[in-house]
Amino acid sequence: MTGSAPTLAPSTIPPALRADAARNRESIVCAAAKAYASRGTDVSLEDVAHLAGVGVGTVYRRFPTKQALLDTLFEGKMSEFAEHAEQMAALACSDPWRAFSEHVLFLVGEQAKDLAFSDLLRDPEATSPAFQEHHRRSIAASQALVRAAQQAGLLRDGFSHSDLLLITDANHGVVQHAGQDAAAASERFGRYMLQAFSSR
Repeated sequence: MTGSAPTLAPSTIPPALRADAARNRESIVCAAAKAYASRGTDVSLEDVAHLAGVGVGTVYRRFPTKQALLDTLFEGKMSEFAEHAEQMAALACSDPWRAFSEHVLFLVGEQAKDLAFSDLLRDPEATSPAFQEHHRRSIAASQALVRAAQQAGLLRDGFSHSDLLLITDANHGVVQHAGQDAAAASERFGRYMLQAFSSR
């Protein structure tokens, strides 16, 4: 009778093998983070494997799909983004223009740091439920920011929350074309937009 190979329980896996697997995963995540930040979400798992110095099969064992890798990288980042938006919504009760301005500059700054995150901010529909929930939190908070600034008479007539989405789309193009100057170019763009939106 032919027996099947025994399956090792996690506690019986040799420490060297566990350490090697952990190093591979760390290499994959680090390589992916750098590639996605500079090139956006079009980077393939094959590209990630090459950059990480591991086989494609190793990447697929850790992350069966590209979306699984993106979720690992960006769910936490989206949560932090939502938390910042909520903090600014709270600040808007006492200082609506400062809160609105800081949110806009934070938005364009985060886009400049990571082109893939900018991609996902603009099109969150294909992301994980957790990412989408954090995205909804950020939208609700930014809507509150806009209402507070409008009620204080600080925004031009006709301004709506959809104009923030236009900023996101437009700044994505700025980031794509600015290269190493993306951070400075995005901040400059954000400040120009604040001047344009202000009623003062």
